[in-house]
Amino acid sequence: MSDGGMERRRALVVLGGSVAAGMAPALARPASAAAYDSTVVVDAAKRLGTFFNPGWYVNHTHPHWYFSKGLLPDRTIEQLRDDFNVRWARVTVRVEYYRDQATGKYDFTRNYPYLDQAASYANRLLLNFTSSTSMEKTPELWEKIMLDTLLDHKARYPQIDCVMPWIEPDLGKVGGTPAGAALTPREFYAFYAAGYRAVAAVNDRLKPSVPLTYGGPATSNLPVAWLAGFLKLYRADTDARKRLDFLSVQLYSMNRDNPRQAIDQRTTIRTLLRDAGLNQNLPPYVTEYGVYPGAEAGETGGRSAAADLAHDQLVQACGVAALGRYYIESGMNRPFHWVIHHGENLRKDMFQPGKNGVRLPFGHIVVMQGMLKDRHDDGERLGTTITPDASRTGGRGLGAVAHADSHALTVMYWNYQAETGTKNHQTKLEIRNIPEGVFGDRIRVEIWLVDATTNNHTYDGTTEFTRDAVFSMDRPEVFKRVVSLRKNAVGFLRITPAS
Repeated sequence: MSDGGMERRRALVVLGGSVAAGMAPALARPASAAAYDSTVVVDAAKRLGTFFNPGWYVNHTHPHWYFSKGLLPDRTIEQLRDDFNVRWARVTVRVEYYRDQATGKYDFTRNYPYLDQAASYANRLLLNFTSSTSMEKTPELWEKIMLDTLLDHKARYPQIDCVMPWIEPDLGKVGGTPAGAALTPREFYAFYAAGYRAVAAVNDRLKPSVPLTYGGPATSNLPVAWLAGFLKLYRADTDARKRLDFLSVQLYSMNRDNPRQAIDQRTTIRTLLRDAGLNQNLPPYVTEYGVYPGAEAGETGGRSAAADLAHDQLVQACGVAALGRYYIESGMNRPFHWVIHHGENLRKDMFQPGKNGVRLPFGHIVVMQGMLKDRHDDGERLGTTITPDASRTGGRGLGAVAHADSHALTVMYWNYQAETGTKNHQTKLEIRNIPEGVFGDRIRVEIWLVDATTNNHTYDGTTEFTRDAVFSMDRPEVFKRVVSLRKNAVGFLRITPAS
């Protein structure tokens, strides 16, 4: 795919109606018209550089989803293509499902419908190999499977640009031994080396315009000793074909109670690379993250099962907004949201299972992130002062990220209270130095909100994503507005030139 393809723009379609123009005067009320207990001040003159937007990266589905539940429905795919701003989708090769039990041969066409869907909305695909623990595996077999699969899939899907050979080898329960045991770094490295040999052969044979890159090991969280052992083996490997283009991890541990820890994860990875004598600027990929590991749920607090699920879905949505802030601030490369459809733990679904294209709060938040920065190289993050800032309380509380480019100024803000927090905020949002050169004398303001009762299908069955406000006004010296943020609420504001 050409650079132009990488930069294609998707229209950010807003589902549902907008607020009537006649309401504009009330919506444009000054901040002094309402009391507030907190502030978010954005300075559009203070530029902090470009960043990787968490909204660009998603996991297509849980690896079990396609073969147990089928394809995603058409309206879900339509929204992923039109409303989201996905640049990379992580997809999975479930090796045992390729194999014809009668002949023992591998039928790659079985994965085509699944990959066709991901390729229809994502610019690039990260291909991850896995298998059931019951499948007997050797490095020799793994190399042949990867080679044959990649020769087929790369020719059909040229947008595959990244390959990983395994998922969470340090746990074993995903694709480890038939006994379910975790792999040691040395046991895993034999499979890792099989993968880089396969990737080298595919690049040599196909000579693709977008060559395959390769990395791993996609460990669960940051097992420092395990990763150090893996990197030591890589450093000692004398094979000229070896490659580690990115270091991948999957991060869940303690995210729910302390999302701010995400800001330190890149430092940990850089230290591991430095200590191994490798390039510490090697890109780190977070190939899964969230606030509910595995089948875990939150504390019920005496709620019914339905109320508990609704509560946790909002915690998930607001939690990934908070985590996204710290991935942005730390410069983390490619943090992949988990997941469009999970199918086993509904807390981690972006869409309502069994309904065609009905987004849950998590899905809305990923759309908001995509709106935050919808172009790859255009614009910069803006200086933002938050009082009180959740960074002082482990990421629990008030947070925000702001961005400006050649066509929009955007602010995403939230009140992350995790499982048990109860603090609601009336927050004064100020935006200073809105550039005349971009916006002229008149601006258009659009505001969205996701909380327990707004844009929340679980609460009222809504299938729309409606704006909380939309109005035009003269470009002010300082834009001011008070926004109401109940616990685990997420808001979004976009300023564009008024037409």
